[in-house]
Amino acid sequence: MDKKNKNKKITIKKIFKRGSKRAKDTQKEMPFIDHLEELRKRIIVVLAVFVVLFGAAYPFHNTLLGLLTKPLENKELVFLDITEPFLVNIKIAFIAAVMVIMPLLVFQIISFAFPAFSKKIKNRIIPMTILFFILFYGGVAFCYFFMIPIAVNWLISQGADLEQTLSVTKYVSFIGWFLVGAGVIFELPMILVFLIKINILTIKQLRRQWRVVYIVILLLCAIITPDWSPVTMGVLAAPMILLYELALLLARFL
Repeated sequence: MDKKNKNKKITIKKIFKRGSKRAKDTQKEMPFIDHLEELRKRIIVVLAVFVVLFGAAYPFHNTLLGLLTKPLENKELVFLDITEPFLVNIKIAFIAAVMVIMPLLVFQIISFAFPAFSKKIKNRIIPMTILFFILFYGGVAFCYFFMIPIAVNWLISQGADLEQTLSVTKYVSFIGWFLVGAGVIFELPMILVFLIKINILTIKQLRRQWRVVYIVILLLCAIITPDWSPVTMGVLAAPMILLYELALLLARFL
């Protein structure tokens, strides 16, 4: 009888241990499932707002096209296909929605990752987020008022002796993604500051490897610039190098 009772106790203990292990496993799995659910909700929010912004921007496609074509001055744009005007309007609304939704996208990313940040980064998250918005829209403004006029005038001057017919679709794609690309590139300081704060990079490393960084910047400019012209690349690379130096200064104070 004693042996049977002992065996029962042992089996009960084993079952209890197995049950507790399963409970622990489910507890470990649940947070991951919860994270996926939260991520899904945030993606749905971003997509829903994007659709609303797209719908709001579409009626103003003519006004937005007028702003995009300002650097052309007296040059005329043509469409080469019967569906092109409609597709251009969609593209203009899409690009406008992308630029406007950036603050919400960044907010959702930061909110999702916030629990994983250290106390140091949590304390600095508000100034870093504000700087993100300033740099992104500052990059868009810099591109629109300085980079695009230089790039457009230089590219048109290459065919000054030829009769020029500019496709509206290609022009809108060139200008639109140039603006978005410039905004993203101007985030270089915040990316570097973040990598420094989480100890992936150090200021000393970046100072020591400045030649490599400059080469990477030039390669990035070559990839991002839609026309691959040396003038456009140079106009984009100069502020990027300044932003790199700014990032090293910001890393000391943030």
